[in-house]
Amino acid sequence: MKVAALCAILLSLLCMAHVSAIGVSGAKYMGSISPGGTDTHVVTVDVGATESGTDMMIEVAGFGQTPDGTYIPLEPGKDANPYSARSLITLNQSKFHLNPGMKQSIAATITLPQNAGPGGRYAIIYVRSLPRADSSMATAVVVPVFITVSNTTPTMTGSINRISVGEVTQGQPIIVTTMLKNTGNYHYYHTVNNVAISDASGKALGAFSTQPLISAIIPGNTVNYTVTPKLTDLPVGTYTVDSKVLLESGTVLDEKTTTFSIKTKYIPPVTESNITLTPGNAGTLTSPDGRYSVSFPQGAVLSDVVVTLKSYSKDKLHPAPSGAKLGATSFEVAGLAGLLSKDATVKVTYSADDLAAAGGDASQLKLAYYDAAQTKWLILPTQVNTQDKTLTTTTNHLGIWAVMVSSSTSSGSSTGATGGFSLPALPLPALLSIIAIAVTAIIVIGTVRKRK
Repeated sequence: MKVAALCAILLSLLCMAHVSAIGVSGAKYMGSISPGGTDTHVVTVDVGATESGTDMMIEVAGFGQTPDGTYIPLEPGKDANPYSARSLITLNQSKFHLNPGMKQSIAATITLPQNAGPGGRYAIIYVRSLPRADSSMATAVVVPVFITVSNTTPTMTGSINRISVGEVTQGQPIIVTTMLKNTGNYHYYHTVNNVAISDASGKALGAFSTQPLISAIIPGNTVNYTVTPKLTDLPVGTYTVDSKVLLESGTVLDEKTTTFSIKTKYIPPVTESNITLTPGNAGTLTSPDGRYSVSFPQGAVLSDVVVTLKSYSKDKLHPAPSGAKLGATSFEVAGLAGLLSKDATVKVTYSADDLAAAGGDASQLKLAYYDAAQTKWLILPTQVNTQDKTLTTTTNHLGIWAVMVSSSTSSGSSTGATGGFSLPALPLPALLSIIAIAVTAIIVIGTVRKRK
């Protein structure tokens, strides 16, 4: 029974080992302490009445950050920050057991030395459940500790260590990454990165900004700001990037410039477009620049559905299969939950970078989509037209697509990719309704059989 098989798969995904969810109050400390003074912060940990009992551990760690600003605990051997408060905090206990519905309070005593310097001191109180015998998973909570040394002057400075521009590829976004290190003695919030791009003549091509960074940047730590400029077609040449990072007040922490070169005409990523498909009509979804199109025949879908064509960054793609390699072009067709009832025709204009990836041999270019069910790429039979530089194939499967360099196609065909059961294309709410009905039917049938 196909529906039963589908439901069995869904239920197997849901039946994962249970991990107790813990709650923490006092999940952040921000206070001022005079040199030689002390303060106490209470962290209370609880587990819900319907959760499982769990063993807990709590410890003091160094204050680390990932490049995106996320706070992470550092073990003693990796905590070399001169502004660390790890050694200044003691806990009244480190291990305890929580029964369902119970809570436990832990006191953290913070003691500053008499010779504490100016600025801030930082640590993380790391709360985590210990894995149980029936599960290797654990729950963890990071409690950041921000200490201001009273009656001292904080210094808020920063230095841009590097500005990098990712590989410039036709049809892919240009990514500008700015690395900033907090070189002061105090943290700062809501920093913003402003990036301006100009051509060789000094003509401004656009100014772009990040959203304010939610995380604080801790002294000694480095974070990355990423800007994806929305640019038009750019000719071959050298371009200048001016990047500066500002405090919330508008004060510039640092500003630096770099250059990057474009060796073949740059074409920006596809602009998002969409179409509403109906069962009784054919329709064609085309990108505004005409480089991508998906033509749906009448009856391709069983109910009205909005289908969207949008860009998909190459750096997010799964690796190419053995014997093939990714070209430069990638995109996504979203909105369909399942397969089309009739094949659609996908047509893509390949770029100079796609052709370069194939060593100039256009016959090696193929269209491929990533099959999430099989966790692999399927390379489809593709018609290559070197006159208008297009690649064309037919398929009943949409999703994530890429131009692939390969001398052969995958073992699956464009319409028989999975060989197993797949639902036709439906809007997601309709698909979920069908699954819910199927699950209910199985439960009812099981109950009837049990009564017999």
